[in-house]
Amino acid sequence: MPGSLNPSDGPRPTASDAEKAVWKALETRLPTGWTAWHSLKIRNPAGYLGEGDFVLAHPERGLLVLEVKGGLIRQEGGQWSSNGTLLEKSPLDQARNDLDKLLRRLDDFGSHPPSWGAAAVFPDTELDRQPDQDDLNGVILGREQLHWFSESFPGVVKRALPAPRADRARGDWMKRLHKLWGESFIPSLSLGARVVMGEEKRLALDDFQLFALDALAEQNEALVQGGAGTGKTLIAAEAARRAAADGKKVLLLCFTQPLRKWLATRLAGTGVEVQTVSGLAKLVAEAHTGPWGAKDLTDSELWRQYYESAMDACEQRWDVVLVDEAQDFPFEAWCFVKALSDGHRLWAFHDPDQGFWKDRSPPADLFPPPFMLTRGQRSPAGTAALARGYLGRTGGEAAIKKALADETLALVPCPGSTRTVDCVAELVERLLSQGLLPSDIGVVSLRGQTARDALHRQPRLGRHDFALADADDMEDRLVVDSFLRWKGLERPVIVVADVAVGLSELGTRMHIALTRALTAVRVVAPAGDSSGTWPGLAAIVSRGAKLFAGEAGDRT
Repeated sequence: MPGSLNPSDGPRPTASDAEKAVWKALETRLPTGWTAWHSLKIRNPAGYLGEGDFVLAHPERGLLVLEVKGGLIRQEGGQWSSNGTLLEKSPLDQARNDLDKLLRRLDDFGSHPPSWGAAAVFPDTELDRQPDQDDLNGVILGREQLHWFSESFPGVVKRALPAPRADRARGDWMKRLHKLWGESFIPSLSLGARVVMGEEKRLALDDFQLFALDALAEQNEALVQGGAGTGKTLIAAEAARRAAADGKKVLLLCFTQPLRKWLATRLAGTGVEVQTVSGLAKLVAEAHTGPWGAKDLTDSELWRQYYESAMDACEQRWDVVLVDEAQDFPFEAWCFVKALSDGHRLWAFHDPDQGFWKDRSPPADLFPPPFMLTRGQRSPAGTAALARGYLGRTGGEAAIKKALADETLALVPCPGSTRTVDCVAELVERLLSQGLLPSDIGVVSLRGQTARDALHRQPRLGRHDFALADADDMEDRLVVDSFLRWKGLERPVIVVADVAVGLSELGTRMHIALTRALTAVRVVAPAGDSSGTWPGLAAIVSRGAKLFAGEAGDRT
């Protein structure tokens, strides 16, 4: 079996028929254990270029630079010529110069072979004896020797390479040779660079979103509907800011405590009051009756009573009431909102695709037909298409494949649920090594808030501490939390974990998690079937589940 030749499918572009002949010989006659590279070009720190026509290496034996001289090679009167034209240097001088430069480049990377040397090959010259010139004797291959390269080469190695010394070898010098040669270059940006480039436009409204604000300006009741990333929360915050600047008393309601804290931070100093609908109901109810204390009720019964008590006690203290994540509000919460806003401005923002509870939606009698936001700008196209796939919708095949190719999307196999913490911790480590900060990364668990074995219930991820989504310092830290508590929030890179095909409403959970990402997504899950299909997708998308196969493999 021959050794490894690079390139393997033909020589690099060259006008030299001699080099083409050498590549052809090495294709089938390179001895086992040796690796060869055609046209290994280097540039030293001073900018001086060098090129080894062929560089051959063996991990134990060492490094050999092979100089190729075409034409009929002769030495007469001490002068070397090719087809009668004098050569400026002897056949080995160029090889030695290139070898010296190559060794210094390897040293720059802390690498060095155990032995090194130079030889020459004359593919167009017949010879049956070696030159008398002592430095060339035994290290020249002619046409016949090239034809029998596998038999001739060991003698050249014995003459050209000193005995290897293990104490000289440093680093993975053969791997570094391959990198210097340059097998492939696909222009791309690291995740860290992509995150930095996207930071400037994260929180800016685009022209269409600004148009939506102006179009709604005179409406007292408005329902704004849009998919993930269409800017609903940004528009709600800007509408609240503008109304407060006009002297209005403004209340902005949302569903989760993490989103409340995020909105409150961005609206600090504007006069806008930000509350969760349940938290405000509890405040109003207990301000009227005093603390309730322990009650023998289920959570849903307790909150129903809070809402009912708050409806009776609430005052219409606000000129404008805005509701974000309106698809999550239960019926009782809407009764409370109606009591708060009756006769005043009420705008609600919702996304039916993000609705986890199928019996919840904004009441039709409160709002006119929805104003539709249709232009998403948060999640990359491939991520958004995969998220739609989890809702049973097809399309976006090209975007998904492109996202897999450029690693915007990747499925990271994990041996099983018992290894999830370790797998996610290792992945976070790799992401940080790509120039990301902990605050760039969010881990979304598909498990509920009370699931004891979920990631967000763990004390830490490997060596990494983390914050929950409602922590005061969450914006500066790695955040791990459940999918519902991530709603309305986002991070440049999202890691989706605690993925189990048997989870209820898996498609909605995945859709919510995937659309939290601004730049890239990594899904940590068991590898699934042999095709690498994304977990649970085959059961959700009735046709073409293979379309979403994880070609990305085990990548960061």
